[in-house]
Amino acid sequence: MRVLIIGAGLAGPCLAHGLRRHGHEVRLFERDSAIDARSQGYRIHIGGDGDAALRRWLPAEAYEQAVATACAATGGVSMVGPDLRDFVEIPVPPDAAGITVDRLTLRRIMLRDLADAVRFGAGFSRYEVLDDGTVRVFLTDGTTAEGDLLVATDGVNSAVRRQLLPDYSVVVQDSRLIYGRTPMTDRARELTPQQALDGFLGVVGADGRGLALAAQRFRRDPADFGLPAAEDYVMWGLTAPADRYGPDLYDLAPAELLALAERTVADWDPALGALVGLGDVRYVVPAAIQAAERPGPWPTVPVTLVGDAAHPMPPAGISAGVAIHEAGLLASRLVPGAPLLDAVRAYEAEMLDYGFAAVAASTRRHTGDFS
Repeated sequence: MRVLIIGAGLAGPCLAHGLRRHGHEVRLFERDSAIDARSQGYRIHIGGDGDAALRRWLPAEAYEQAVATACAATGGVSMVGPDLRDFVEIPVPPDAAGITVDRLTLRRIMLRDLADAVRFGAGFSRYEVLDDGTVRVFLTDGTTAEGDLLVATDGVNSAVRRQLLPDYSVVVQDSRLIYGRTPMTDRARELTPQQALDGFLGVVGADGRGLALAAQRFRRDPADFGLPAAEDYVMWGLTAPADRYGPDLYDLAPAELLALAERTVADWDPALGALVGLGDVRYVVPAAIQAAERPGPWPTVPVTLVGDAAHPMPPAGISAGVAIHEAGLLASRLVPGAPLLDAVRAYEAEMLDYGFAAVAASTRRHTGDFS
């Protein structure tokens, strides 16, 4: 079987490894010009289901390196107000088992053995299903590719989803995010609450502002495994109502975004503004907050969706694990050799149930409800 995957983030490479191990031909197409062409995300948690998929489908050496370079987190989830008083520890939900990693490091590990299968600088333009039931994909570099199945792992703004499901409903919430990271200098360590150094801390204001803080402390330097060296850092994500950030958020330069983020928490405990102000401008990016509404059934075709491409969700630290788990679900349906459309139909039924349960959980957690 020939499988074409759009998007070489985390879910796509996981699926590619699983299928290649069982003799299938896989090609991945990535719109970015290189693996580190733009900010690739920061510290992420991959829950138990996603961790199990990595363990099952990645080569053993790659999984061992992912664990070895994971975050040395020792704490759980805590919440506090902007004055940094009266910290409340949140009971860890059952699905919080797994590993916490630096996203770019994990991606490098996963792609290293797929170099012959990945083409960078080749984004998705459109597809067509041919008379023989195969798929032809038109790419932004002017080339085409043909396969038996097209899989979209191209994220919340999936161009594949827009063609497959043109009436799909995604709600953009009236809040915006600025993501960033601050290098773990001695000063940053002094400014960071211990709860964020050890685990995850949510700072919740009463006016729609919120700040997520979590330290990425590598168990081992990725350089030990032939990857680029990495430094410890504090990841932060600052949510605020859209009108507070203003209409030009997406037009601001990184330094302007960083200054805006620092101003946004200027009336909070001074340590928080100082920590944000020390952020590395190379990693400051704005983002919208989106949530999908579950679609009705659609005809099964040799095109399917995985992760955020199928069900965008508010950021709550679980979407990467969900996408990796779903890549594993798809691999487990395809590998046994069932008729292709039967396998896709069975996968999509599982994926929609699992994915929209995750959307609901993510929506709750984004508002501070970890029940």
